[in-house]
Amino acid sequence: MQIQPSPQQLKLLEPLISRPRLAPFLAATSTPADAMELYLWNVRVSAAFGEVIALAEVILRNAMAEQLAAAYGATWYSKAELFDDRTISGFRTTWRNITMPIDPATGKPGEKSLRTVPAGKLVGESSFGCWVNLLDKGGTRGDGPFRRRVDYDSTLWRKALFKAFPNGGGKRATVFTTASRVRLLRNRAAHHEPLINGVPLTGQVKRGRTQRLSLPDAHNEILVLVDYIDQDIATWLRQTSRVPGLLQTRP
Repeated sequence: MQIQPSPQQLKLLEPLISRPRLAPFLAATSTPADAMELYLWNVRVSAAFGEVIALAEVILRNAMAEQLAAAYGATWYSKAELFDDRTISGFRTTWRNITMPIDPATGKPGEKSLRTVPAGKLVGESSFGCWVNLLDKGGTRGDGPFRRRVDYDSTLWRKALFKAFPNGGGKRATVFTTASRVRLLRNRAAHHEPLINGVPLTGQVKRGRTQRLSLPDAHNEILVLVDYIDQDIATWLRQTSRVPGLLQTRP
């Protein structure tokens, strides 16, 4: 059911939304009532984007995990020599947050080890950012004289991950750019940030202004990312996504 408050309900809702949060919507409209209408539209669009991104995220990480497991074994994520410090930190955080079921014999959580934690548990609970980072060119591992450059192109990509994206043209940088843009959109929608002016592209500045991805283009980036993995699923998402219809209803 779509949230559709009456004018009276809008007046009741307005003071419950902080002024700083409403500021971008007030700047884009002429009255507080119009700003609230636009704010609620933003909520609906964020939710619709969330539906498509949720599917894209699961498809992405499962496709990547399958190829990494084929190349490096079921517990590929435990092989520190493959990863830079950023990735190791991400997997370490995921591992730390995994909770084990209570052992009836001891009344305490069961042992947490590579043997007792299913690979799918770590795959499912790792952040989207962690998976996108695996598509980057790689950073460094270690400190001081032990610091080493980690080259994801020659290890993760050429030995495994390119197979997860059969329609991606074979270029890691291409897939990484698309996945990074989807990540930016995902984070913005998930944190209820304004989407009315598009998605700011971090680090991309032209004439003193941060470049932005329009919402139609942002939606297309999700579909392109899925298309890299499976064209039929991308076509289905394109036909069923609620995003295009909602974009046409902007107040």
